[in-house]
Amino acid sequence: MPAQGKRRALGQHFLKDQALANAIAERGVKEALESGCKSLLEIGPGRGAITLPLFEELKKNPSIRTFQLVEKDDYLAQKWKEQDTGHPFSVIAGDFLEIPEAEWLGQNDLPLAVVSNLPYSSGTAILDRLARHPESIPVMVLMFQAEVAKRLRAEPSTKERGSLSIWIQNLWDVEKFLAVPPQAFAPPPEVNSEVVILKRRAEPRIPNTTGPEDEKIWESFLKTCFAHRRKMLRSSLPWRNALELSGVDGTKRAEALQWLEWEQLFRAVKQSPN
Repeated sequence: MPAQGKRRALGQHFLKDQALANAIAERGVKEALESGCKSLLEIGPGRGAITLPLFEELKKNPSIRTFQLVEKDDYLAQKWKEQDTGHPFSVIAGDFLEIPEAEWLGQNDLPLAVVSNLPYSSGTAILDRLARHPESIPVMVLMFQAEVAKRLRAEPSTKERGSLSIWIQNLWDVEKFLAVPPQAFAPPPEVNSEVVILKRRAEPRIPNTTGPEDEKIWESFLKTCFAHRRKMLRSSLPWRNALELSGVDGTKRAEALQWLEWEQLFRAVKQSPN
């Protein structure tokens, strides 16, 4: 293990429950193999609770040829570079959100799987960056603060359902894998965590939402729909004519819409933007 003692890098809570770590590593490699991945990426390996079991799994499965670690903490990144793990790997030292895509996506054999315990402070931003590449990343096994994980997999008419839920689920199927209590970490956080599995969908649930221009319209549309989530659609949306054209019940709130209704409303908005 590359970092010992009580050192805590950049506010990170280090996973110490080895049984949980082993389960995450085993499932991550299993999902990667089933998706035909040639490479594996871990963001924030920290002291290696998940990383070391991943190395053991990769030794058993040589079809995953490359393993890349991205570590923001310079001390831990250097420690990883000095490790002899018995399996080839590379390390990028830096903030994942600031590293050019060519360094973590273009340098790997595709397709690429991602297995990570993401920092609470930047987990959603990291996911946003990863989730925009379903053509290259078919599967991700990621740990988030439980509140965020619940938003990712939220069903219609639940309080957790929001723009993040719709945006992610349009492109990805999200499955709860493990609940992780605070005592699984050192030091323990004040919140629960959860591991989810994201698998890319063969097609988006809503057509015409992924092209460069369509993507901008789709994301702006979602932001507007959830800007006043306690209000009925007819009271909160600027596109009154589009709402009528869509046939969607204007007395509903955005979190209550089913996928067919999202498709109908988005199509109507694109046809009648004003």
